[in-house]
Amino acid sequence: VSPSIKIENLKMDLNDRILHGGFGGISSLVEVNNGNEDDYTGDGVPLNETTRAIVIVLHYATFAAVGFSLYAFLKKIDVFRRRIWSPFVLLIALTWLEIGPAFEIGNHYYENNWQLYESNSDLVNASFSFFNFGAQNLLALSLRKKGTPFFRFGTGLFDWISIILDPIFMIFTVAQPFVYTYLGRETSVTFLSPVGAIAGICTLFRVWKNLGPNMATLLGGILFFALAICGVIALTVYRSTGYEWVHIFIGGSFVSSVIPLSIAFLNAQEESPGDEPRDIETGELDHSGGIKVTTE
Repeated sequence: VSPSIKIENLKMDLNDRILHGGFGGISSLVEVNNGNEDDYTGDGVPLNETTRAIVIVLHYATFAAVGFSLYAFLKKIDVFRRRIWSPFVLLIALTWLEIGPAFEIGNHYYENNWQLYESNSDLVNASFSFFNFGAQNLLALSLRKKGTPFFRFGTGLFDWISIILDPIFMIFTVAQPFVYTYLGRETSVTFLSPVGAIAGICTLFRVWKNLGPNMATLLGGILFFALAICGVIALTVYRSTGYEWVHIFIGGSFVSSVIPLSIAFLNAQEESPGDEPRDIETGELDHSGGIKVTTE
């Protein structure tokens, strides 16, 4: 058989496999790949074809939602450069929000057919955990006020809280793989979730103040945090009931939380002169990030 005929036969075979799901194509995503509902060994209620399809669509919707965030970021890149600590770190955080779900999708497809029961610790899920929790920490860090030093003497309660938390976010971003390895999947989520929640609160206030302040950045920050917390609550409900369809609300809450954040990005504004830090004695602009500038 000539090489050209072999290549043509290979093309036909590949096309046939893709169209009919022979390689796990699109059509096979909504089919049961690790058995069927009768093989479910959890203590709750398994997914059916409809709820499984919804779960799958919501996971892939992450790419569109975060893509909207990337668009908003690029649309307002000049404002970000002038107002926040690191647009580059913010871009990394948004990229990690895209990468994490890709690992999660792979993990769900090959383990328990998009269901959460009997979850195992493995490299794929560990990668998802790293990018997911790491993105929350980097979001909070990147949105710090431009020119504010990491190491400084606090000027008030909230400033001191920021001084303490920012290094913690940095440390936990690096330490997450070790936490996952030592504690395992379930325990590491329990351990890292409070840190992620605190990072979310910091993101809320920094989006509001450091990109505004205006109504859009305030509501965007609040809804971002509130929807993320709804996802945490839904995960708690799942753990207590075992109902696999709750996965819809777990994934849906986290995906939808990115939308108000993106709207806040689109409404980022230039800092008004009255909002800029000024030297206490001279009244001149203080670019030291809040450290008092002496006149001597």
